[in-house]
Amino acid sequence: MSNNHFGEANIKQIKRWSPVWIVPIITILIGSWIIYYHFAHQGPEVLLTTANADGIVPGKTTIKSRSVDIGMVESAKLSDDLQHVEIRARLNTGTEKMLHQDSVFWTVKPQIGREGVTGLGTLLSGSYIELQAGTKGSVATEYKLLDSPPLASPDAKGIRIRLNSDQAGQLNAGDPVLFRGFRVGSVEMSRFDADQRQMEYQLFIQAPYDRLVTSNVRFWKDSGIAVDMSASGMRVEMGSLATLFSGGVSFDVPDGWDLGVPAENKAHYHLYNDQRSITDSLYTQHTDYLLFFNESIRGLQAGAPVEFRGIRLGTVAQVPFIIPNMLNKLDGDYRIPVLIKIEPERFSKKLGADFNLQQRLADGLQHGLRASLKTANLLTGALYVDLDFVNNASTYKGPDKIGSYNIIPTVNGGLTQLQQKVMAILDKVEKLPLNPLLTEATGSLKESQKTMQQLQITLNHVNEITNSPAMKTLPQDMQQTLRQLNQSMKGLQPGSPVYNKLVGNLQHLDQVLTELQPVLRTLNTKSNALVFEATPGKDPQPKKAK
Repeated sequence: MSNNHFGEANIKQIKRWSPVWIVPIITILIGSWIIYYHFAHQGPEVLLTTANADGIVPGKTTIKSRSVDIGMVESAKLSDDLQHVEIRARLNTGTEKMLHQDSVFWTVKPQIGREGVTGLGTLLSGSYIELQAGTKGSVATEYKLLDSPPLASPDAKGIRIRLNSDQAGQLNAGDPVLFRGFRVGSVEMSRFDADQRQMEYQLFIQAPYDRLVTSNVRFWKDSGIAVDMSASGMRVEMGSLATLFSGGVSFDVPDGWDLGVPAENKAHYHLYNDQRSITDSLYTQHTDYLLFFNESIRGLQAGAPVEFRGIRLGTVAQVPFIIPNMLNKLDGDYRIPVLIKIEPERFSKKLGADFNLQQRLADGLQHGLRASLKTANLLTGALYVDLDFVNNASTYKGPDKIGSYNIIPTVNGGLTQLQQKVMAILDKVEKLPLNPLLTEATGSLKESQKTMQQLQITLNHVNEITNSPAMKTLPQDMQQTLRQLNQSMKGLQPGSPVYNKLVGNLQHLDQVLTELQPVLRTLNTKSNALVFEATPGKDPQPKKAK
């Protein structure tokens, strides 16, 4: 036997492919296809940033749009700088068209706000994230997660208006925007501009009410209840129920003004404090005049009216008005300068365009036109400037102008004028010789009492004569005369009506003179005691016996 036949085996390589490998290859292909299909049909991933991830649970918190699930939160972690929370969420396939620069995400959870209680459905299901699709800009992958829904969608039809104000805290997001009491929009945003040092507000007025906003409208703060006590009196204004507790903003075209052209989107306007301040801001043309008062100006404030017989002509500008390089002597005739503005637009439409205000005032000054302070409100003591003609007005001898300001002469008026007249009367009363009159009246009373005593003695003598026996020896005419005299004297004796009345008058006169003495002593110490209450004197102290 040969060794080749029994010792070594001949090995031949199989060249064909084994069907055993079909199953693992198919498995790999199917797995690869599943993986590819998963990632190929996976929706976009978005990054949401927020200050607090309260209520957000990865793998459970869903993303919805119009109550339809469109995604799920995958993770939530702190940012690298530890300043905010980064939330990664995966949206479903086909939602790419909802993501734009103006898309908005916010958390839906139970809240109590101006519109009432919202998000009660999340008490059982948990919080979720709502997506409001955008329409403008390219697709973005990072958004800010808001705590509350936006007041108006980016694609909502309407107009946005910018307001500026010098006072902070007047409006908040969500406050209503009213037109004649009807709500037409809302306040979207409020922020403080540190560079301009003023507040900025953004309003959204929805269609079709956006056409109410024109170039001539004015916006003002509409508070619930406003109380104003000024020279015009006491004003109490109450807004609509929508602004009773939180306030709001109203707008309208001032009376007598044209509507103007429609406003552009994000046009800028000024926010006034109230509706009355709008009226004062309409009159931009004015002529300044200077007044000098030699009486107290306490109660006169900037903004007080300037009137002529009840017709408003202008406004008080500055009280007091400090004129540069003007010296004013501090003596008995010290005068306080006040600047007023005469505003022709208040009455030029009614009087015609050819009405020359300066010429009319110049003519009026020649005929006694003077300015005075009048009390506008007795409760607050507010004053206003009144222009009127004064009878027998003294000729004004001062300058017609100081610098560029024309001067209108002034006179004392109101309570000051009345006080001067009362003081003049009291000075005359004080100069009357009342003490000598009282002395003479007291002496006359004593003399009257002596006369009555002498009269009684005379009456007694007459009675003795008429009852004596010698009376019968007298002639008949003489007896008749004595009897008539006796009868007349009896009418004046004590107990008779004439006597009693005379004694009563004398006693009443004595009482009046006694009561008048303290009044005269008070007037001697304080001449104006009849107008202003005098300080009561100290009670008399008894003196000890020596």
